Amino acid sequence: MKQVKFQLKNKLKVILIPSHKSPVVSVQMWVKTGSADEKKGEEGISHFIEHLVFKGTDKYKVGEIASVVEASGGELNAYTSFDQTVFYVTISKTFKDVALSVVSQMMGHPTFDAAEVDSEREVVCEEIKMGLDSPGRQSSQLLFGTVFSKHAYGKPVIGYEKNVRGWSVKKIKQYFQSRYVPSNMCLIVSGDFEAKEMKSLVEKYFADFKNYKLKKMKRPQEPKSKKIIFKAQTKDLKESAFNIAFRAPNIKHKDVPALDVLMMILGQGDTSRLFSKMRLENNLVNNVSAYNYNPQDPGLISLSFKTLDQDPLEAFKVLFAEVEKVKKQEVSWSEIKKAITILSSEQFYSIETTDGIANKIGSAEFYMGDSSAHEKYLKIIQKITPASLKKMANKYFDEKCVFYSALTPRAEKETEKTLKQGHEIWKNLISNSVKAKPEKNTKIKIPKIEFKKLKSKDAVKTEVHTTQKGIKIIFQNSSEIPTVSAKILFGAGARIESPESLGLTELITRTWTSGTRKKTEAQLLQSIEELAAGISPFGGKNTIGLTVDYMKAFEKEVLALTEEIVLDSIFPESIIAREKDGMLRQIKAKDDQPSYLCGKQFVQNLFPNHPISYDTLGTEETLKNINKEKINEYFKKIFHAQNVTIVVVGDYDKKAWIKLAEGLEKSFSNGARLQEHVPVSALTENKKFFLEKDKEQSHVIVGWRGLSINDNDRYVLQIIQAILAGQGGRLFIELRDKNSLAYSVAPIHLEALESGYFGGYIACSPDKVEKSLEMFHAEFKKISTVKVSEPELLRAKRYLIGQHDIGLQRKSAICNTIIFDDFYGNNFMESLNVAEQYNKITTDDVLRVSKKLFSENYITSIVGKK
Repeated sequence: MKQVKFQLKNKLKVILIPSHKSPVVSVQMWVKTGSADEKKGEEGISHFIEHLVFKGTDKYKVGEIASVVEASGGELNAYTSFDQTVFYVTISKTFKDVALSVVSQMMGHPTFDAAEVDSEREVVCEEIKMGLDSPGRQSSQLLFGTVFSKHAYGKPVIGYEKNVRGWSVKKIKQYFQSRYVPSNMCLIVSGDFEAKEMKSLVEKYFADFKNYKLKKMKRPQEPKSKKIIFKAQTKDLKESAFNIAFRAPNIKHKDVPALDVLMMILGQGDTSRLFSKMRLENNLVNNVSAYNYNPQDPGLISLSFKTLDQDPLEAFKVLFAEVEKVKKQEVSWSEIKKAITILSSEQFYSIETTDGIANKIGSAEFYMGDSSAHEKYLKIIQKITPASLKKMANKYFDEKCVFYSALTPRAEKETEKTLKQGHEIWKNLISNSVKAKPEKNTKIKIPKIEFKKLKSKDAVKTEVHTTQKGIKIIFQNSSEIPTVSAKILFGAGARIESPESLGLTELITRTWTSGTRKKTEAQLLQSIEELAAGISPFGGKNTIGLTVDYMKAFEKEVLALTEEIVLDSIFPESIIAREKDGMLRQIKAKDDQPSYLCGKQFVQNLFPNHPISYDTLGTEETLKNINKEKINEYFKKIFHAQNVTIVVVGDYDKKAWIKLAEGLEKSFSNGARLQEHVPVSALTENKKFFLEKDKEQSHVIVGWRGLSINDNDRYVLQIIQAILAGQGGRLFIELRDKNSLAYSVAPIHLEALESGYFGGYIACSPDKVEKSLEMFHAEFKKISTVKVSEPELLRAKRYLIGQHDIGLQRKSAICNTIIFDDFYGNNFMESLNVAEQYNKITTDDVLRVSKKLFSENYITSIVGKK
């Protein structure tokens, strides 16, 4: 990718990456400061500043930043990490000036108004509470707090409520002016522009930044002493999370590429050693993973697993047996080939979008000081050998320096005892191990996947081919990046399940790649991953099918595997039993997710006894009724040529896909598309439902019946959603910006066959629930009784059109749009070029549809404390 690099007089570094594959521009400002640069009492100030720069600048008042971006069809956001804070706007190239203006104002001219600072304190405190209710965040924080006792990586990025409520405006300004200075920033701009023009625009918007003196921060370093730490935390949860961590180097260390490959082999993907042994073969865990985290300073390696009612000690036995294997025996060349192929292909999928390109260049520049480091990384991993990975395993899997942490519902002393027993298991394995006999490990050729100059964007052409029996294949070309995204879709889903077999569709999606007549599950999954492909079953209320993503170079092999999976999958009884067991555990673990429970309570009472309200996982009782015979009956019912559609987007071989379809139809019978009508019972009164959960936040939904997916007014309803949604939307401004009720608030919207739903969701402190409900109703009443203004309508239209253009940068998004529109009987060309539909909508249309919906009865669902 071509890069243009320069520096402004105020020392702001700039990197431009022109790319004309989509009419979109991404503007990102990378600031070299994060939570690890904060001193005691400052924990969380970088994250707080991330919020505050959106709250007003010299040029933009409160709410105007989001409004002007969204009114230009763009999206904006930011994130804070240990090492950096990044602010970004992605927008149509027509409005690139807006993106540059907004980012320059936020980073160079924030006002830090005292009233707005106080208002945002409440929002950030709500975000902190949200994290305290998240098992994933709590487990991660426990892990990092265990490994890093001195270094700031052990502190939460978001900080502490006491700090957020205590900082003065003066302190916040001082901190901002000491770290957010041009010499400590890098501006990345990627997308559809000419470099010469963009350079002039950057100078126009960013040259006036005041170059405050950069305050250099010295981070406390973690001691190098070897030790074993056991730390447990009790939480009212169903699922337990265990982490085993080791010290790892920083991102610039020469060992990092090899560690990436080792951890992929060990615990990433369905054919990784840990997942195969602990989840697929023995079903000892709900999930298991391994990852290598290498930030600016030395990081960590983590082996993590989750259990519900399984014995963690059995999991420890298998996990440490695999750790010892990679220490004693060289991994196979075939495993290395698979890992390198996957890591290399991921580089291509990551540059499908302009913000993906900017993020890749930004990361390389920020961490490595080399904006082309990602290209060099691909060459380095090609040189990795079995011997080098064995060396890495012995160097980093040190039983004398290991950190155990666990978040469980059990008492802390009991859990710490379990962790210590786990370590004893490892020590016994080490002391009892015998020297492994070297195995034959013949070197094999590893395909080189390298960054090359992108092809020119070709003229988009959409073609429809129908086979002799009636299988429809829709093609859309896009060859600038050598990847393909495809879907094979059948009419099916929960709609054709009986009340006694709920969860059948989900079970099939979990077992469809569990083996064929020619291949075992392990062999099949291995074949898929060696090709760096994704062949993933999907299912929902109305459909089931396969998603197929791959690199052009592997097309022939991927299509052969796809045909084999569709026609020759055998669904072994043992794997059906294993996945049913996993679904049962997941049903129980869902009790740890109050937002899920709130949504479930809402749809089940809005659509009683209708497929929309069916839980994808089914129930403990219905899963007992599902067996291999039910699965075979399901496929017999759906395998009709007229019931399947195939969509292929990207750099494909058209003849190869037609050949695949013709091969499938030989096994398919004739029959109509399955899209059975299920009537919706009337909602005769307003109803309120409450589920008590002892959580920091309450989760609230208020909602009405919506529109069918074929309703001509669906575009109007999408406009209504846009008026309410986004950082410049009514709900965000009224409930969050002005009243600080929550961190998370948004409209909810679903279009379905018979009827959908529309409403609002908020997660807030229990004492704010009634105020939130009052304000929801006020906003829904207002939009259904008072015409929206023309500027507000224009903002909504531009926002939707811009989101549409940004979203369709990915081939998978284009594929989804085409296939689901075609399935539901809508014109997919209309959806791909939706601007015309939105531009027809008037303020009268918005008022008419709002009145129609919000004058009906509604459901209120609340989960939380009384």
